Order: sequence, then C-alpha cells, then structure tokens
Amino acid sequence: MNDGTVDRWGRFFAGYMDTEDRDPLCGPFSLAPDHTLQKLDDAIICSNGPCWSPDGRTFYFADTTRKVIYAYDYYCATGKIANRRIFASFNGLRGYPDGATIEAESFLWLVEFDSGRLIRFAPDGTIDRIVGLPVN
Repeated sequence: MNDGTVDRWGRFFAGYMDTEDRDPLCGPFSLAPDHTLQKLDDAIICSNGPCWSPDGRTFYFADTTRKVIYAYDYYCATGKIANRRIFASFNGLRGYPDGATIEAESFLWLVEFDSGRLIRFAPDGTIDRIVGLPVN
C-alpha cells in the first residue's frame, strides 16, 4: 500500500503500487466505516496523493510512475469515482508526483519526489508556484 487519507464521510482511501514500478496492476480503494471495501479504479502503477476539492466533488489521485495527476468526479453519497481525466502532467518537470493536499482556495499542493520541491497547481491544472526546499 502507498499513501492513504480519509474523506469527510469517514471512508479511508489508499492505493497500491507495483513493487517493480513497472506494471499497471494497482488502483485506489476505499474502506467505508461499515467495513465495505471497494476498488475504485485500476491500471495504476504507483498510487499517490489522494485528496479532494474543498467542495468534495472532485477526487485527485496521482500515478507517480506515469508522472500524472488524475481528477475524477466524486460522489460523496456512495464514495464512488468516475470520469478519470488528466489534471496535470509532470512531463518536463524534474521529479515525480507524490503526496498532495488541497487548500481552501482550491489550489492543489503536491510534493515533487526526487527534486526537493513543492508545486502549487491552480484549479485548472496549471502550475501556479514552485517552492524549492533544502532537501534532496
């Protein structure tokens, strides 16, 4: 398992990763308070950065190996996701998408693994700001 979080309705979300970092064997899962487990998507190599828009209607989830952040429609009543689309690509950036969170203004902050940077994405997926950190 890799990277998990809880939605505001008490569901735990986490994804898996292929330990060889090669095959799209994984995807996000949710575990509801009643212990119902559901697989939400598939064809992910390395799961990372699950988070939601402030209104709870969009779920974000990264595939680190593919260097992409996906956005999904999120249905809070059921905890299901639909309509996967690319929110942002890391092609042309130094590192890989890792852990993420959303701020009140709907900007997504994400750690760029293997570069020592934080990246702030605007709600439309464009890069708003890059903050260098004194780490590798």
